[in-house]
Amino acid sequence: MPFSSDTLLGQLDQPGTIDWAPELKNRKDAFAFLAEAIRSERLNPNQLRNALHMLFRMAFPENANEVLQILVDLAAHQDVAIRSEAVQLAIGLLRTSTNLKTPLLFSDAQEQSVREAMRRGLTTKVADLAREFFET
Repeated sequence: MPFSSDTLLGQLDQPGTIDWAPELKNRKDAFAFLAEAIRSERLNPNQLRNALHMLFRMAFPENANEVLQILVDLAAHQDVAIRSEAVQLAIGLLRTSTNLKTPLLFSDAQEQSVREAMRRGLTTKVADLAREFFET
């Protein structure tokens, strides 16, 4: 089945985090579309949250650095829920990568962005996660 951005947007527009997006089988097209859609800020909050989770699933092996940067960029989002989701997924991406030959690490600028998100405020769960991440 060919890639359809309209189908993907419909699948992402759910109030809860989706468990599976059939468009993952069109990985390259879906990734390119989602990365551009997130950067252009044209997704509604449900689509944005689910797009972040979908990119997280698509990060390895070839997109990890780009996904990490997208998540770090969204750590500056004005909405605390989106900001928190982005920080949580960024930390999760780094932790997931510890099993790789070359694990991901925050650059100094990326770490500064995540720490700024912590100062601006995150949900309680994510604030605790971030504090624990930086303490270890």
